[in-house]
Amino acid sequence: MENQATSNAWLQLAKEAYDKSTSFVDNNYRRTWEDNLRHFQCRHHSGSKYYKASYQYRSKVFRPKTRAALRNNEAAAVAAFFANQDALNIEPMNPMDDAQKASAEVMRELVNYRLTHTIPWFLLCIGGLQDAMVTGVVCSMQDWEYEAKEIEVSAIGPADITGNPTITTQKRAKIIKDQPRIRLLPVENVRIAPTADWTDPIKSSPYAIVLWPMYVQDVMLRMEKVDPKTGAPKWKNLSPDQIRSGIKQNYDPTRQTRDINREDKYDTNTQHSDTMSDFDIVWCHENFMRIDGEEYVYWTLGTEYMLTDAVPLEDVYFHGERPLVMGLAVIETHKVYPESLTKIGSGIQQEINEIANSRLDNVKLVLNKRWFVKRGSQVDVKSLVRNVAGSVTLVNDTATDVRAEEFNDVTSSSYQEQDRLNVDYDELVGTFSASTIQTNRKLGETVGGMAMLRGGINALTEYLLRCYGETWAERVMKQLVKLEQAYETDQVILAIAANKAQLLQKYGIDEVTDELLNQELTTRVNVGMGATDPVGKVQQLGMGVDIVGRAAQTAQVVPLDIVEISKEVFGRLGFKDGERFIRQDQQGQQDPEKMQMQAMIQQLTQAVQELQAAANDKEADRQAKLTDTQIKQEGEDRRTKAQMETQLVMKHMDLMNPVAGEKPPAKKKAANE
Repeated sequence: MENQATSNAWLQLAKEAYDKSTSFVDNNYRRTWEDNLRHFQCRHHSGSKYYKASYQYRSKVFRPKTRAALRNNEAAAVAAFFANQDALNIEPMNPMDDAQKASAEVMRELVNYRLTHTIPWFLLCIGGLQDAMVTGVVCSMQDWEYEAKEIEVSAIGPADITGNPTITTQKRAKIIKDQPRIRLLPVENVRIAPTADWTDPIKSSPYAIVLWPMYVQDVMLRMEKVDPKTGAPKWKNLSPDQIRSGIKQNYDPTRQTRDINREDKYDTNTQHSDTMSDFDIVWCHENFMRIDGEEYVYWTLGTEYMLTDAVPLEDVYFHGERPLVMGLAVIETHKVYPESLTKIGSGIQQEINEIANSRLDNVKLVLNKRWFVKRGSQVDVKSLVRNVAGSVTLVNDTATDVRAEEFNDVTSSSYQEQDRLNVDYDELVGTFSASTIQTNRKLGETVGGMAMLRGGINALTEYLLRCYGETWAERVMKQLVKLEQAYETDQVILAIAANKAQLLQKYGIDEVTDELLNQELTTRVNVGMGATDPVGKVQQLGMGVDIVGRAAQTAQVVPLDIVEISKEVFGRLGFKDGERFIRQDQQGQQDPEKMQMQAMIQQLTQAVQELQAAANDKEADRQAKLTDTQIKQEGEDRRTKAQMETQLVMKHMDLMNPVAGEKPPAKKKAANE
């Protein structure tokens, strides 16, 4: 009786939370979500005059400005989120710890592998952005999907006494699915408290309820076994009549509008019949409740029966937090459900449709005149309506029985008004279209003018993507990292990640253990301002590398912090963080021993340069002294030679010109001399 009373209390709590949150959504947001979905589907909003009988034969064109704007933003998101091979960047909390550095590199490779091979990240990322731009919020759930099948395996053992081998049969689990999972949730299938904090609605809400449509056969299966991977408890056994009660689901107008008013795919006709198919849909609620500061989770069949007992959240989700994330694309303070991009431009979208349809009606009247026929006259009205060239219309009196009403052709003011509305819409939602260029002809005729036009629009698009990345994508990646730390056991995938991360070469680690994975890490999504222009972003990256490279050269002389400089430079250029562009062994702040070694090398190099300069100076002095001595010696030699030549000439002159009174010597003697 005590257990039954406790179950009833939890069930009543879930019912009250569901009723209150559903009433709040129905009264405040249902109509807006439906109109936003209609505009996204290029349909007029509910209650529009174009659905009235008086407009049955009038122009009802919907100019798809909303769909075009959202498609442009989706294309920009592809360029921003998928231009880099790595979807995210994971860094250690303590860069000095080799274990954390190794864990960060392995986890980055693990998550990138999962996002590439097992999780359809491209569809989820772009689909989530579409939800955020249409309804205002994007909701998702991150959990671990595990499915195993018990099979029998035969093994040959040793021979028995007769010499025949023994055959033993063992049962073991064959793993079918063992992987993380990200699921986008329609906004109408999530319930939170209206008083939740707008900065983080999921965590701040005292409760969160997720509505899951499930097949009857899946419900029956979960009543038979416990999830061995996550430890989720086995569901309580309910009778077929009780399960059939979960088929009843109130009509959901948001889901019906999303399906363009087609037959409800979750609707079944068995709720009043005696039979129930395995493929019928029943609605199960996963309830997250915070009671006295403690988090609990349990399942209910609708709001009528308990499927599991309430257990602490960490017993089912080992990472210790609600596996839900709610993000947005447009910030609107103090509102749990902010206005979407579609809602912001809905007013101008309606005016654009009004101008276009009025002009079309006018053109049709100019081309096909309106006829006035005298009542009671015998006139071939069908011929007038057909208005076929060369046709004949029979009348009694051509002067009075039929009269054509002339209409003036539409003036240019209609087109000018439409151009201005297009510009207003583009400026409001942040798109760049050909109509903007046509309206600003002089500005669009120059390259600089085109850059100016695109500059402001790109800033709005990047702002939208940054909001989406910060509030949803990055939080999803953080929960995905925690799931990998808690549940990843696939040795093949772990080996692939370790090989790509080069753990053995860098850190001497040859095995990925739980201790290695469960390190404190920081997760960032590689999206920043400027991400929507690939060419411009590459140019900005080159500029940042050039600036930081010059700063690194200067740091050899002046003690500069390259890490902080890179953060500032790359942050100004639109990148969230510049640390991922610098290897850990190149960051001076994180390797003081290497800084000291580099300083010593720099001092020794300077001393060697000074010694070399002194030696060069001495050699120059010696060479200068040798040059002076050589010059003096050469001068002395030249003087001695000149003196000897002079004496020889004087002697020769004395012989040729004897002094008067002296007898000249004999020829033979003179010759001998």
